[in-house]
Amino acid sequence: MYAAATLDKKVHRKPNPYLTQKVMSASPQQLISYVYDAGVSACAQEDRDRALRVVQVLINSLNFDYKEISTSFYNIYRYINNSLSTGDFAEAKKYFEDLKTIWSENMNVV
Repeated sequence: MYAAATLDKKVHRKPNPYLTQKVMSASPQQLISYVYDAGVSACAQEDRDRALRVVQVLINSLNFDYKEISTSFYNIYRYINNSLSTGDFAEAKKYFEDLKTIWSENMNVV
């Protein structure tokens, strides 16, 4: 839930009860999928600050007990971060979309 709140610039808005229920009942795999969606949306709106917060949430979600896979994801997230820093929203959006697709297929997220 913290991750969802940090992605929204207008945290003071009245919460959407449907969205709150969706997030609270989501599996950890679904939550990551939602974060990828937030990244796609932020890139489509060319909202650098929000997109960078998405990358930070994704980095914070990594479990480095599984060093090899976490390091691979970390490097991808760093690449996205660099793309955003140079204003290449199209490249970052493509990566968020690809990651969402791969994640959803492999985690059986709908």
